[in-house]
Amino acid sequence: MDLSTRQGRREQGQRIQRAVERAGLSVEELAGRIGCSRALIYQYLSGSTLAQPDRLQQIARETGVPLAYFYADEPVEPEGAPAPSPPPATQDVATRLMESLRALGELADAQEGPPDYRALASTCERIVSLADQLGDRVAQARALRRLGNARLRLADFPRAADALARAVAMAMEAGDLEGETAARQSLGTALVSMGRLREAQEHFARIASGPLFTGRWQGTLSLGGIHEMHGEYQQAMQRFDEAAALLEEAEASGQASAEEVATGLLYVTTNRRNVYMDGGDFRAARPLAVKGMADAEAIGNADQYLEARFDLAWCDFYTGQWQEAYRGFSTLLQLARFVGDQGRETMARAWLGILLAAAGDFDNAIAHGKDALARALSRGDRRAELYAQLALADAYTGATRRDSEARYHTGQALAVATALRMDRAEIECRLRQARLSAQVGDVAELQEAAGRALALATRLGARHLECLARYWQAEALRRAAGDRTAARTEAQIALEIARSVDLMEGQWRAQSLLALLAREEGPGQVTEIEEHLRQAVALLERLRDDLKEAGLPDTLLENEECVAVYAMLAEILAGSGRNEEVRTFLEQTGWPPLSARFAPPDQSATGL
Repeated sequence: MDLSTRQGRREQGQRIQRAVERAGLSVEELAGRIGCSRALIYQYLSGSTLAQPDRLQQIARETGVPLAYFYADEPVEPEGAPAPSPPPATQDVATRLMESLRALGELADAQEGPPDYRALASTCERIVSLADQLGDRVAQARALRRLGNARLRLADFPRAADALARAVAMAMEAGDLEGETAARQSLGTALVSMGRLREAQEHFARIASGPLFTGRWQGTLSLGGIHEMHGEYQQAMQRFDEAAALLEEAEASGQASAEEVATGLLYVTTNRRNVYMDGGDFRAARPLAVKGMADAEAIGNADQYLEARFDLAWCDFYTGQWQEAYRGFSTLLQLARFVGDQGRETMARAWLGILLAAAGDFDNAIAHGKDALARALSRGDRRAELYAQLALADAYTGATRRDSEARYHTGQALAVATALRMDRAEIECRLRQARLSAQVGDVAELQEAAGRALALATRLGARHLECLARYWQAEALRRAAGDRTAARTEAQIALEIARSVDLMEGQWRAQSLLALLAREEGPGQVTEIEEHLRQAVALLERLRDDLKEAGLPDTLLENEECVAVYAMLAEILAGSGRNEEVRTFLEQTGWPPLSARFAPPDQSATGL
């Protein structure tokens, strides 16, 4: 019996239970005899806590079994073990079951603070069974709701939905309106994560139109969240405003406490912030994320604290503050792991993969992406699956000769986005299709992907994504028809949008494309070409500095698209006979493979 595993501890717990039952003892009696709490005994029985040798010696003495019985690989029931006591009277059985139910409830309370969701789920399963034996449908429904919420935290969405659906049915049968409302809200959340948005919407609509205040504001807010996922931002904001009005009205009328209203408004602000982020309005979203962290910490709301920290890192990634973004995602990963929030832990891994792929650290990006994907698939988490697929698509696109893998993961991400009707996520997938098509020289696919991305981004008002779609549209125009005038117009618009929303990637890409277009027009454009390239290089150098400040490897120039910008500037300088400037520039860049491109044949790759 391997006591280092949960299964081994459970087996030992079952042996303890058999020994206690043979001795005719109750858990309470045993706890009193050996001087510990009933909660600790229940932890031993469930396998959530390993019984220590001194405790096992006490249990062995009180139950009349040898100590080896609790450790043997193949236990033999002890000779002369007391025969099972005759069945007690029915009333005694019911009393013991009720006492066990109460004790397990206390254990479940203890497992919620600090949270141990796996242990809590195990305890709730036992409560459900006991409540069923007692015929207590209200207690069973409450335990199922608690079980479903624990599984939500573990990102085990299919089993969470199953428990919560049963909780809804039992609460309705028992006439427990509050229990039904709470279970429906959690069930809708599980269904959203599984991509079953229509079903989730039905549950949210039902509680939003119900008689309970809590259900009305939470259901309304959640309906707005579904509108936001579909890119219906105006309808989303309208729902968020309705939820805020319900909360404020409840406070004014005394239906809700100031603390409850403050918590509700925190969730409303989070959802509004999501709309700003979807539209690329990082200047509005970032301060709201900072405030959200402070407000959540002030009222002790760990859920919203983690959400605000994620959003802050998300904003920092897009605006090129990679040091802060990396620290933000890394901290989120640690905190989510600490509190057992496996859904956010998976999302943090996926976004670390996306960041590291952008930074040129493809091997680590792939490792994070694969880990996130495995976790998401095992728990039916469609949204986390989407971003894990995007992380892998980015990493394989940047890595050498891995285009087929990049295409596969891009296609998988697109399938999830379209199945969930997440238009903004579809744009992200189309942009990756465009990048990959440009890399392999498929101009027709580049045109189609860029066109679809631009149409969707324009319709949604997603400015940051519109910027990148216009960049790829310009690249398609340049390659397909050599229409440099139209390409220049699109690139210039992309640059203006990128500057307006502080989108770092959009800025350096647009600057480099404008330089390339000017170069193709003829040799008389050297000043303009150099200016665009120096702007692009300055932006990329900021990113490299951020990587170093974050303690990450300086891998940005592993990305061929980035190193091409440096190479073009070196070529322009060399073509103008400014060899000393070329030497200085390459030395400052500090990237030996780039220096090797410009080294004379009779010199080493490290010098000119």
